[in-house]
Amino acid sequence: MNILVTGGSSGLGEAIVRKLASAGGHRILFTYNSGKENAEKLCGMFPNVSCAQVDFCDAASVDAFAASVSSLDIDVLVNNAWAGSPDGTYFHKTPAEDFLHAFTCNVMPLIKITQACISVMRKKKSGKIINIITSSLISLPPMGYSVYSATKAYIWQLSKCWCRENLKFNITSNCILPDFMDTGFSTPDPRIAEQMTAEHPLKKLLSAEETAGAVQFFVEASPQVNGVSLPLTAGQRVF
Repeated sequence: MNILVTGGSSGLGEAIVRKLASAGGHRILFTYNSGKENAEKLCGMFPNVSCAQVDFCDAASVDAFAASVSSLDIDVLVNNAWAGSPDGTYFHKTPAEDFLHAFTCNVMPLIKITQACISVMRKKKSGKIINIITSSLISLPPMGYSVYSATKAYIWQLSKCWCRENLKFNITSNCILPDFMDTGFSTPDPRIAEQMTAEHPLKKLLSAEETAGAVQFFVEASPQVNGVSLPLTAGQRVF
């Protein structure tokens, strides 16, 4: 399969690239913005991996990449990239412009790239879209997550639309809602991280590799698996 992973040079994205590249039988293309050194390292480690620099906060960069998708014959799209940090402050202290910035840098690029991929998949009458959301949408989000949670909720609802609109084209759209992972994406106080681990039923936090395993499951799953939102919460938060 030809798989496109957005934001694949570090953290969860890197774990996803490594997992899918190691599985064999796939060709992986991932996007990155500032992590050029690690991106090139990943490409050098796996002969079936390539990368493209795309700045999600630069509309011209996104448009150019989206225009190139028609020639890439994409089978699977993994929407993973996030520009910025999820950590913020109280809603009433958050500048309204921060919501617009998050939408511009995270939702609009995702929309443009997904539209381009769906156009390819509809012609092939086959395809899979996998969206990384967040478990904070299942229950009350952490303090300071109003921008991040609201933006992810928008993407979550879009995924349901993609599922409904593409049923007859054999295109699936599924979501993964992972708990907190210690990848450097979010930086809680060390004492809070220790408390989270101590209170976790498994006494360990979710790993990026475990979440990458869930991505692999959706890549390999039957088209019957469609419209699914999979929480990775060790049963602490369920629908």
